[in-house]
Amino acid sequence: MQILRSALDFLGGPGPVALAIGLLFATPLIDRLFVRRKRLGFRVLYNSKIGLGPDQLHDGTDSQAPQLRELVHQLERMSIVVVRVRNSGNYDIDPDDFDKPLTFTFGDRVVWNARVSEAGSEELREEVRRSLQFFGRDELRVPLPTVRDRVAQSLTRLFRNGGDRPRAVVEPVWHGVRLESLTLRRKQKFKLLVVLREPDTNPAGEIGKEVKITGSLGGAGVLHDEKQERFLTLPRLTGGLAAVLAGVLVVTLAWAPPSSDASVACGSGPLRVEGSSVFMPTMAKIAEQYRKACPDADVVTDPNGSIAGVRSVASGTAAIALSDGKQDVPDVVAQQAAIVVYHVVVHSSVGLDTISLDQLKGIYSGAYTDWSQLRGGDPLPVRIVGRGGESGTRELFEQRVLGTGEGALTSDDCRTRDRAPQAPVIRCERDKNADVVREIGAVEGAIGYADAPSVAEARKTDRMTALSLDGKVFDASVGVEAGYPFWTVEYLYTKGTPDGGALPGRFIRYVLEHDEARVRMKDAGYLPCRTPEGTPLELCNLR
Repeated sequence: MQILRSALDFLGGPGPVALAIGLLFATPLIDRLFVRRKRLGFRVLYNSKIGLGPDQLHDGTDSQAPQLRELVHQLERMSIVVVRVRNSGNYDIDPDDFDKPLTFTFGDRVVWNARVSEAGSEELREEVRRSLQFFGRDELRVPLPTVRDRVAQSLTRLFRNGGDRPRAVVEPVWHGVRLESLTLRRKQKFKLLVVLREPDTNPAGEIGKEVKITGSLGGAGVLHDEKQERFLTLPRLTGGLAAVLAGVLVVTLAWAPPSSDASVACGSGPLRVEGSSVFMPTMAKIAEQYRKACPDADVVTDPNGSIAGVRSVASGTAAIALSDGKQDVPDVVAQQAAIVVYHVVVHSSVGLDTISLDQLKGIYSGAYTDWSQLRGGDPLPVRIVGRGGESGTRELFEQRVLGTGEGALTSDDCRTRDRAPQAPVIRCERDKNADVVREIGAVEGAIGYADAPSVAEARKTDRMTALSLDGKVFDASVGVEAGYPFWTVEYLYTKGTPDGGALPGRFIRYVLEHDEARVRMKDAGYLPCRTPEGTPLELCNLR
C-alpha cells in the first residue's frame, strides 16, 4: 500500500490522476472525432473458387463437346472475391479526401468482371460503378462497360469457334480494379464482387488467394482492415491504463492504516510545526500520513521560514520547527532529519550551465550587472531573485557560498530598480521558496537559488537552468570532499528534549525513523539522516 500511495503522489495526487483517467477514456473518442475524423473500412468476405467442375456441368453424355471442354477449363481456374467497403467514421468521404485511390489487386490472378451489390441505394450503386476502373500491367485504365463488352465478345468467340482457337483470345488483361473519385456518405457501404482467373502461365492446381487493398486518406483519415483483430489497439491501451490508474486511486483512497498499527506510535492532541518553506511541503505530507494513522493527533504545518520557526519554538508558540541548517538559539534541541541540496539557477535566456564562485560573488556585489560581461553576446541585465531575511536558505547561501550578505533590496517587480533607481544591482526578494522558483522561471536574466527538488520540477518547463559551481556538483558518495558548498542538513528543533511518550516526541520519532516518512523524504529528493537500520548517516554530521 505504501508503494501505491507513493505512486499516487508521484503522479500528482488524486486530482491529476482522476483527470488523467478521464482523458484516457476520452482519447479514442477524441481520435475518432477530431484527429482521424474520416475512416474507411474494408473486409474480404469471400475469396475462393467458383466451385463448378465437369461433374456439375454435364450428365455423362457428350462430355467431349469442345465448347463444354473450354468452359470447364475456364471455370476450373476461376475464383470470386467479395470485399465489403464502408464509411465507418462520423463524416462524409469525398474524392478530395483521398491521397491515393482505393485499389484492389489479386496477385497473379487477372480480372474478368466486377459488380456492385448490396449498396444502400441505387444512387450509391451508380456512384460506385462510375468510380470503378480496371487496369493492367501498363496501368491503362478502362471503365466497367468496356470490360463487360470485352468479356461478352470473348465468350461469344468461345462458343462460336469451339475449343480449337488459342485460349489467349479469351484471357482478360486486367490485373486490378480501382475506385477513382469515390464519394461515400456517413455510414454508407457496399460490396464489390470481382470475378478472377488464374493465367494459363500458372500450372493447374490451387487457386491463388492473395488480395491486396491499398489507398490512403488524407491526414485526418484512416483506411483500415476491419478483419484484422490487433491485440493492442488505442481503445484497449487507453482503457487499460485508465483502469490501472482507477484501481490505484480507489484502493489508495479507500485504504487507511489502522490506528492500532504497532509501527506507528500514536499521540493525541494538537501539534504545530513551523519553519522552512523548502522542506515544509514534504513535512506536510508526512503529517498527513501520521494523522491518517493516528486520528486523535491534530498536526498542522506553517511554512513561515527557518529563522521564524525556530524563534516560535523558543517562545513556545510552536512545538516543532524546521530549519535549513543549524540555528544558534538558546534552550532549543536540534535533531538531524535529512540532507538538503541547493542549486544556483538562472533563467534559460542566460545561456550558461556553469559559473565560478568568483563570478557569482561579482554578480551579487554589483561587479557584473549584465550577462554579456560574462558570456558575451547581446545585452541582458542581471536580475537577482533572493529570499527574505527570515530564510534559512538565504543564511546558508550567504555563509557557505558568498561569504557575505546578498545586498540591499532594490526592486519589487524583479525587473527594474523601482525601489532604488541609482543602485548598481537589480535585486528583489520573495518570502517563499516556491515564489523564488516561479519568479526565476518568468523573468529573463534572473538568477537565484532553490532546493534540488523544486529545481528539478521547475526545469521540466525548460525555462530554468541549474548551474554547477566551479564545475562541481553535489556527490553524496564523496561528501564535502567533492568541494560543492551549497548543501545543508534539515534540522528539527524543539524546546528542550521532547518527552518520548507525548505527541511531539512520538511524531519526531515517526518522521526520523518510520519507513513511510523516509520514503516520503526520498521521493521528494532528500536524503534521510537515518538509515533503514536506524543508524545515523555520517554525512549529516558534517553540517
